Amino acid sequence: MSRIINYAGEDFDNEIILQNGLTLVDFFAIWCGPCQMLEKVLVEVANNSECKIVKIDVDDYPEFGAKFKIRGLPLLLLFKDGQIVETLKGFQTFDEIMEKINLHN
Repeated sequence: MSRIINYAGEDFDNEIILQNGLTLVDFFAIWCGPCQMLEKVLVEVANNSECKIVKIDVDDYPEFGAKFKIRGLPLLLLFKDGQIVETLKGFQTFDEIMEKINLHN
């Protein structure tokens, strides 16, 4: 079972991304309706996978918008061993996310 981490300014590359295994990064905003709906899905994903999940509020950390060319929310990036292997735009179902995680596990 994985857990959900709320990003709080850590060294993104060394602490979050450059780890072995899968990391799902959720770029969201509090005011985003689909982002709020995705919250429950991510809890279910966390309870059913070993994938690390990191949530980043783009209003608090706007530098990620430019770094990852974020044009809409929510945006999920799946990293494997530090490399982006999947980009999921907009609301995703549990099955859609788990399919991508299982594909790269």
